[in-house]
Amino acid sequence: MAGKEQLYQLVEQLPSEEIVAAERYLRFLIAHEAPIDPEMLASIDAARANPSPGIPHEEVLREFGL
Repeated sequence: MAGKEQLYQLVEQLPSEEIVAAERYLRFLIAHEAPIDPEMLASIDAARANPSPGIPHEEVLREFGL
């Protein structure tokens, strides 16, 4: 049970803006039977550390001639 208690403490420390992402991730873990390998976790960490600026909506429309 110590593991769950630690998890509860971590959740309590999460900034408000991270709650949705944490919930989504936990739901993902519950829904998938296969464990997430260390490479996938590293990819997730890298993506969160270097978020994409995205593509402006207008640019996408222009690219598709809309």
